Amino acid sequence: MRINEGGAMPGVGPIHISEIEPTLDALEKALGIDLKNNALGSVGKKEFSGDIDVALQIDTDKIPEFTKRLEKTPLILDIAKSSVIMTKVQIVGYDESKTTSKPRTGYVQVDFMPGDPDWMKTYYHSPAETESKYKGVFRNLMIASIAGVWDRQDSEETTADGRPMESERWMFSPTEGLIKVNRTPVPKKSGEGYTKQNKNTKISKGIKNAEEIAKTLGLDGAADLNSFESLLAAIKKNYPNDLVQKIIHNFKENRTVQDIGIPDELNQTESLGEKHLRRIRELTGKLR
Repeated sequence: MRINEGGAMPGVGPIHISEIEPTLDALEKALGIDLKNNALGSVGKKEFSGDIDVALQIDTDKIPEFTKRLEKTPLILDIAKSSVIMTKVQIVGYDESKTTSKPRTGYVQVDFMPGDPDWMKTYYHSPAETESKYKGVFRNLMIASIAGVWDRQDSEETTADGRPMESERWMFSPTEGLIKVNRTPVPKKSGEGYTKQNKNTKISKGIKNAEEIAKTLGLDGAADLNSFESLLAAIKKNYPNDLVQKIIHNFKENRTVQDIGIPDELNQTESLGEKHLRRIRELTGKLR
């Protein structure tokens, strides 16, 4: 076995949904750890998965020992060291008759991702194909866009480029969860004006439970966080229109969204029925 240093694993391809369980079963037996219950993202939710991400609860000093165990496992042919442990794994029960747009090889990349499995399953959650047209990254960017404007307090004083001198706001962090920070612009070393950078000072503990995240953001519950579509519906239901428009604007301005493509739903104008429903809610005082 050779050790690759970084990059995607060579010779791997997609895995069919019917092959995931036997492949992980074999790895679980060889490694003696739970993998199926700690699978992340869209694994098992689509007909084909490009790779398998698994949350690994392990102390940092134990990672070298775990890597050696991987090296001794016959199913694993290569290992790559990076922020995660990337491996090339033989697919158990490989059915070459099942094909997709990307070439299949009989091997799949399995990434072991050290961290808190419960939080990682929340952060890396990806909806099923029947629930959303979009990848999980759109869901996370939508949550971040909501956090950026919900319950936000900005100072009246601003920098030359329009940023508040002080902003108490929420942030959605891949490591901290939903956390409240005090954001201030970073002064230039010359003492004249400010750089484009901001400094975030934590003022609360991170919230990592999906139900608590949803409630903190003024939504109905964890189900609202399932997908981009469920989040869009939830903010239209729970937020005033001006706040909804701010969230949509910030989401559309995100570079990742622009690179992948703005969702069709955001390029559509508000229907007459939506306008009437929104107006009724405003008049009945159900909006915050």
